[in-house]
Amino acid sequence: MHFCFGAPECSPGAYRTLHNPYRSVDFDSAELQDTAIQDVICDHSLPPGWYRFIINSTQAEMPTSCVEMNRCGTQAPVWLALGDVSLPALGELRRFSACATWQFSQSTSKDCCLFRIPISVRNCGHFLLYFLQPTQGCMGYCAQVVSDFTPKACRPGEVEVNGVCTAVPPSLSSRPVVRTELKGNGVYLRCSYTAVRDINTHTHGYVVVWSRYTSSNSRVEIRRDSTTQLYVHAQLGGAHFSLGHTFSCSVAVYVLNSASVQSAFRESVGFFAGIKFVPDVLHIREDATEHTLAVHSTVPITCSEPKQHCTLELTLSTHEPDGLMLPVPNVALSSCHVELESCVCEERVCEGGVCEEGVCEDGVCARGVVTLTAVTDFTRDGNRASELRVKPSDTAPLLWREHTPVTLKVMVQDVPTSSCYSLTDPHVLTLDGRRFENQHRGTFVLYKSTSRVFEVHVRQWDCGSRHYPASCTCGVAAREDNDLVTFDMCNGQLRETRPQLSIKTLGLESSSRVKIHETHHGKKVTMVFASGAFVRADVSDWGMSVTLRAPSRDFSHTRGLCGTFDKNIHNDFQGPDGTVYHHGNLDLFIHAWRVAAGESLFDRAPPAERQQETTRYCACRNAYSSSACLSDDHVDFTSLFPSRDATAEYTQGSKVTHVGSGGTSYTGAGKKWRRSAHSVLHPVHSVLHPVHSVHRLSSMDVERFAYFFPYDHLSSSSSSTDPSFPGASWPTPSGLTSSKALELCRSALVNSTLGSACRGLVGRRMEDAVDLCILDLQIKDDLEWERELLPFLENECERRWLEGRASAVGVSEFGGTEVETALRCPDLCNGKGRCVEWGCQCDSGHSHYDCSLAITQPVELTDVENSGLCDIRAFSCDTVRVFGLGFIDSPKLVCLITKLTRVNEEWISGDERRTEASFLSSKAVDCAVPRLSSMASDSVDFLSDQQPYARWEIKVSNDGSVFSNRKVFTLYDGVCQQCSRSGDCKLKDRVCVIDGVCVADGDASVSSVCLMCNSTESTHSWSLNGENLPPSFLAPQSVLHSFIGEDFVYQLEARDPEGSDVSFLLEAGPSAASLSRSGLITLRVTTPETLTFSFTITDECHAHSTHSLQVSVRPCVCMNGGSCVSDVSRPAGSGEHVCVCPPGFHGDLCQDGTDFCRSGPCVSGVCVNQRDGFTCVCPDGLTEINSTCSKPWYKSNA
Repeated sequence: MHFCFGAPECSPGAYRTLHNPYRSVDFDSAELQDTAIQDVICDHSLPPGWYRFIINSTQAEMPTSCVEMNRCGTQAPVWLALGDVSLPALGELRRFSACATWQFSQSTSKDCCLFRIPISVRNCGHFLLYFLQPTQGCMGYCAQVVSDFTPKACRPGEVEVNGVCTAVPPSLSSRPVVRTELKGNGVYLRCSYTAVRDINTHTHGYVVVWSRYTSSNSRVEIRRDSTTQLYVHAQLGGAHFSLGHTFSCSVAVYVLNSASVQSAFRESVGFFAGIKFVPDVLHIREDATEHTLAVHSTVPITCSEPKQHCTLELTLSTHEPDGLMLPVPNVALSSCHVELESCVCEERVCEGGVCEEGVCEDGVCARGVVTLTAVTDFTRDGNRASELRVKPSDTAPLLWREHTPVTLKVMVQDVPTSSCYSLTDPHVLTLDGRRFENQHRGTFVLYKSTSRVFEVHVRQWDCGSRHYPASCTCGVAAREDNDLVTFDMCNGQLRETRPQLSIKTLGLESSSRVKIHETHHGKKVTMVFASGAFVRADVSDWGMSVTLRAPSRDFSHTRGLCGTFDKNIHNDFQGPDGTVYHHGNLDLFIHAWRVAAGESLFDRAPPAERQQETTRYCACRNAYSSSACLSDDHVDFTSLFPSRDATAEYTQGSKVTHVGSGGTSYTGAGKKWRRSAHSVLHPVHSVLHPVHSVHRLSSMDVERFAYFFPYDHLSSSSSSTDPSFPGASWPTPSGLTSSKALELCRSALVNSTLGSACRGLVGRRMEDAVDLCILDLQIKDDLEWERELLPFLENECERRWLEGRASAVGVSEFGGTEVETALRCPDLCNGKGRCVEWGCQCDSGHSHYDCSLAITQPVELTDVENSGLCDIRAFSCDTVRVFGLGFIDSPKLVCLITKLTRVNEEWISGDERRTEASFLSSKAVDCAVPRLSSMASDSVDFLSDQQPYARWEIKVSNDGSVFSNRKVFTLYDGVCQQCSRSGDCKLKDRVCVIDGVCVADGDASVSSVCLMCNSTESTHSWSLNGENLPPSFLAPQSVLHSFIGEDFVYQLEARDPEGSDVSFLLEAGPSAASLSRSGLITLRVTTPETLTFSFTITDECHAHSTHSLQVSVRPCVCMNGGSCVSDVSRPAGSGEHVCVCPPGFHGDLCQDGTDFCRSGPCVSGVCVNQRDGFTCVCPDGLTEINSTCSKPWYKSNA
């Protein structure tokens, strides 16, 4: 700042005058640019220098506010930017910046200061001079006429008031601050500011102007106060100071008694009063990420009691911006209610930020937190916006009830979902839509997430065909986090077994989050996981087709046979190490995902994962009374199939017990499978394809498996079949032609009720299903396979319907109601029932999920397992598997068991009993067999008469009244008997019948291993075991040691080859030694000589062996009278010891003496160490009292 009352530039001739009237801010230059472009003002060539403005012979000055474009005779008008500084006073020189206004053609708003030009301004008293620079382009300096020009004759810091120069009070040195404050039960805005320092020592007052920001971010004055205090209050409430607005205060300083003389206003930062979200805009993705959302109040919460901890309850709700209630919400919250907890503010004032440790900071006086996530909806709904609204509760104070907080806009980015299929024999459709054939047998990784714990394994067995080998899926196992589910029929026999389901929870999890949904009487079973992923099995007699749904959180994070799920089919064949295989190397790709025997989820439960606390979510669309959410609305589990929640049947007692850190063994729920008498190694086509041998397994190997699955142990070449089926051709061996196959498949799929309803939705997948159906018929040469692709169309139709439900296309164009009906009621209940909400309601006399079976039609039995024979020594004969045609999964399904008795060479029917029938398939059931009395009591008769142990007649009924034809089931003792299917039995050679019990030659007695059956000596009594071997001694692995003074204790070990119990007897040894019958040696060691023990080991059959054992003795090395004791941390017989030191000594060997005088306990006396302590030698007048030198008590009292 410079002061010069006689500045040379103010003299006439020292400056130039700019008097072009076009420079006026009132002149519109738009027309000038169109008609006289040469007259447009461009100051880019203006010489630097001092200039004065004259407009139409009238004094003018540069405008000090933004000028619109196309004014002042130019496109880019230049105006003077003062900022917080005023124009110079008399003689004063000040430097400023001039701003040029400009708007780019693509922009929707102008920039008032796109270019800056330095300018100096001199106050010459009666006019202002400007030192101008040439502009950067075609810009022009603006001027505006000064209507009431007054000479600027006052000194700096003064203004003219009524012709008198009066000192202008200084402006505030800093911005005023707005904050909130509690006063009584009221809430106030407080505008505070600092006092000014005035060299003129005037007394000042303050003008405070309250403003409220409008929606266009402009300010409206709502109140003006004058005060001499350094703060002003304004109570919140009413029309002007309602919550939900931003307020500011502007403060000017004036001189008392001269209110018209005041400084420039200084404005505070805007202060929002109310409730707001932090952040105020949220962008999220459908990837299951949890987002923490804070709800802040910048206003204190009042309480009825002053010392009470104040809270305010808010209700949260989600909405669609257009007001539509879409079928699936976009976002979900951890709670539909949030409680704002007030901060304990210093001086009851909120200023500064987040409440932490009882302090209010950052303008936040209360806060609450809620967790938000995008809903995994399996819908292609694009990027959608949602609104999150908050409303104070009806019990809140009036100030809050009148407040409508600002809505939070949440933008949710749609992330793809997909499904993977493994169909029939099996045809695999990857997540990205690529198809290949997997004709391998064994266990494979179908799906593995690389971003979380989710993995699915499948097992494939030989499901055979009439002419060619074929593989089908027989089991699926899936793990998500600490939930493990298996759905498996691989431990049974093809076309005889039914899948068994087991749910297990790893680690210390309290409960499983898996849901089991059964549809169509168990023909369709869906295992739904907490993430929204599901594994669905469509069950048939030959195995199952598997559908796997991948949630959006796994997009670009998958591996396995299902591919990479990244919308790129070219990298689907990717191995575990990242190698991408070409279609020609398909076998290598499949083999890369093969799971080694004993390592799959079927056999071994992996270690538990450390789980974070699970957050439950609510959609918060309607009123929700609970303070915490108990739902899982963050995932949409909608399904069009009617289902029964069967979860509870499989989750009771389903814990898994840990085994070290390497994994777990199965010990919980899950139904125990019954081993079939048939060998799973014999495929249907065994005549053409011989059985391959498996690796020899030890008993330790077998313990690693839940059951023995032979295809896990075959070589890679033996576990696969040629996917191209080189021998398959048209017509098939049965005469089926390709055209006939096409006709059958189109009739079964395209022209079905489902095909008609879903054709528009599934698109090209319909033709894919027909192609796969034709391939199945060619390979199997069996017309039963023509409908096996219908489940694929069902699942694909449901998936497409769910994807499109957010738009009109998914519901109206493709007939939403028709699709729902077709999926809910297959084949429209075959005209034998009515389609209701939960499926087919069958007419009387019909049953099944599609009402296709007549209950009254008798069943035809064709066979009984193992030719109707069951060895009671080899198998549990409590149930028998019966094969036939027409079994129905009916609640009245029952078996009729009749006991047969042989009388006069004829079998006579006796007692009959109805027993439980377990439905397996339309071709197999398991019938419970009544228990007989103990074997010992009945065995004499059946052995002497050479009759079977028992014989039953079996019939089956679907309705409990009309029974099938009969089949016979024979129980026999396979140790002693040989039986034919006719029921005739005879005793085997080389057996013994002792006390009514049949024993094979060479078998030992259960009561004594010394007795055995020797049919050459006697067939009715026990013989001595002449081949009994003596016990063997298990010698210690290293030399035994002891030490002098030890109470030596050592356990000897021996083993008998026949497993008999053994006993020990000491034959010779130290005089004080003892040896128990169980082999425990005890002795107090007193001499340094080596100890020698001789002893005999005898088994139950009196076979014995003699052995000797030596123990070397070490000296005790403890010093200063220390004692040696055994080191319990070392094994028995090691001779290792530790020293127990006497008082006054320490150290490993008691080698160090203890300095009891180190702490100076005698104070004024002399401390003398003793063996077990110290003594004090005290000076005259003191005596030793309590181990220190003190005055006697009588002297102290004197």
